[in-house]
Amino acid sequence: MNHKQIKFLRRVYLIFTIFLGVLAPIYCWYLLPGFNPTEAPLSDFGVSEPTWLLWNSTLVLLAVGIFLNAYTSMRYYFKKRRFRYPLKVLLIISSFSLFFTATIPMDFDLYHKIPAFLFFSSYNLFVFLFGLFRSLKYVRRGVFSIFVGLSMLCSLLLLLPFNSYGVFEIVYFALILTWNIYFLFTRLKEEGMKSDKKGLLKFF
Repeated sequence: MNHKQIKFLRRVYLIFTIFLGVLAPIYCWYLLPGFNPTEAPLSDFGVSEPTWLLWNSTLVLLAVGIFLNAYTSMRYYFKKRRFRYPLKVLLIISSFSLFFTATIPMDFDLYHKIPAFLFFSSYNLFVFLFGLFRSLKYVRRGVFSIFVGLSMLCSLLLLLPFNSYGVFEIVYFALILTWNIYFLFTRLKEEGMKSDKKGLLKFF
């Protein structure tokens, strides 16, 4: 399998995980109509009988997807190691943390909460630093990531008015998808403009 085939499969996988990340929570909510994010966390999907397999599988696939997308974006936008190294460390921590959050049920309480906390904090910092490092050379290019990173941090305020962190998780999850969608399709567009292929194939 050559480089172009791997690149094509990676992009198909990333687009698939984005669609899965949008549709899976909606379908899980459909299967559990009594679920209330103001009273229960999204982790309830991971322990409830109709949704546990879909939800946990989705998180595992997303852990791989956000790593691939962010790692590719990092290599595409940053050529200097002094920027890439701290971002790479944070990305590895956040991806493994999301994987363990998916594979350790919330029934285990602390063992589930620790990787969940590490994921939320490390991925938040990754997105913010991604934007900060980009803005050192071109301020406007880093604004989006800085804004998303600060929005992730501010979403913690949603923990105050509700009995559960379900609403916070939904907003945080939406911000993650927004950031990944933006950089995936921005990169596809930029690379597609350099390609000599025609039609949609030039974006793959």
